Amino acid sequence: MGLKLTGALFYAAKLYGLVVGAAFILLITRNLAPEEYGAWSVISSLLAYATAGTVVNYWVTRFRAYGDASATSTGLALAAAFSLIASAAFAALAGSFPALFRVPLAAARLALPYIPVLYANSALYAAVYAVKPRAAALSEFAFETAKLAAALAFALSGRVTLTEAMLAVLAGYAVQLVSLISAAGGEAFRRPSAGTARRVLSYSWLSALSFLASLIGLADVLLISRLSSNEAAAYYAVVLVYSNAIAYSYLLARGLYQQLLSAGNRPDLVEESLRIVLLLAVPSAVGAIALAPNLLYLLNPLYATGSFVLRAAALTALLGTVNGVLSDAVQGAERVDASAASHRELVRSKLLKVVALSYAKDAVALPGIALSATLARDPVGVALGARLSWLAAELLAAGALFKWAKSLGVRAPVKEAAEFAVAALVACCPAALINPLKIREALLALFIAAPTYFAILYLLSRWFRLQASHAFKILTKMLESIEK
Repeated sequence: MGLKLTGALFYAAKLYGLVVGAAFILLITRNLAPEEYGAWSVISSLLAYATAGTVVNYWVTRFRAYGDASATSTGLALAAAFSLIASAAFAALAGSFPALFRVPLAAARLALPYIPVLYANSALYAAVYAVKPRAAALSEFAFETAKLAAALAFALSGRVTLTEAMLAVLAGYAVQLVSLISAAGGEAFRRPSAGTARRVLSYSWLSALSFLASLIGLADVLLISRLSSNEAAAYYAVVLVYSNAIAYSYLLARGLYQQLLSAGNRPDLVEESLRIVLLLAVPSAVGAIALAPNLLYLLNPLYATGSFVLRAAALTALLGTVNGVLSDAVQGAERVDASAASHRELVRSKLLKVVALSYAKDAVALPGIALSATLARDPVGVALGARLSWLAAELLAAGALFKWAKSLGVRAPVKEAAEFAVAALVACCPAALINPLKIREALLALFIAAPTYFAILYLLSRWFRLQASHAFKILTKMLESIEK
């Protein structure tokens, strides 16, 4: 139950973040002038580069999970060193930002406090997640709550500018930092270990390679915009509203990686994580595929012609959730770094293979996107070709990850996946009959489809009946304890 509760907390934190995000838009974002919002986006991008040193925290998580308590304070010490360097560089360049990016100098200076807070947050989060994943999830609730409270205070004061927006988010990060320090306890204030620091830094070329692969993957929108048009980029990007909702299902398995690092290879936990993730990912994907024109129409009637773009993105997101679980399984079971490892041992490990797979995905997707942008005759065709390119990349990754996972004893939960698919298809029927073209109709379709899915699944799936029975017993005990 620990694995499921941890995943549920991370998933709930994401949903809570979406609700807070919507409230933040109403309180703050919609009151910003377009040039202020644009400046905020630029500052966010600059901060992403300034905090690139957080890639070392991949190893903080692993070493702390292996039992090295010094990893917490060592990670924090490295964060302090990196933040000093990054802050100095950012401060030196801040004066040029108004001319280069049309960012107000005051906003550039206000971004400076973000750097040490983000570095400290990242280091402590990595360490806390390794041993107390639920505390890490709760820190995300703390961030969102503090951000919302600050936004509400600024909105009630009657003054909302870029400065207030940045201060509200910074307040959220500061409160999250306090939450993480509390969870880390005395470990955060121990003397850092020079040996652990050397290991973290000497291994971080691997996590830096992984970070670079993700940066390369972000070139997709730029390619479409440069080789085709911004209209094609819009059709390509707008589907993320729904495909991201499918991808969030991966968070239900967020506790897997930490447990594998602590306990070693556990095929049963991997298989259970796949079932938990697919329980929501499959109906979400089936719904997006079946109602693609309607869902896009709700955003803007012009986007309804891009229904096949959403369908391709939904399949990609579904496969991506599975690949995410398998990637965690492969990396969590790999223990080459549990003791001092040479560069040669790291090169031969599955850790490097997973990183290499990210480059392989980029090598499949980006040329496919460029080809689509060059050959397709209309914006929708360009966007569809680009989404299919990422689908091909995820299929490639799935083949490799399933092979590696199989060598660890993991079996695909085919039976449960089929049951989820059948229940989802049945649940889509009433939603399709409603044919939602308005938000209230979409909500009605959701309120009918969701209970239909779980009711059909209860009849079909023995696994789901066991989960429902277990959840009911826990809820009953909780209610009894409250009454006492």
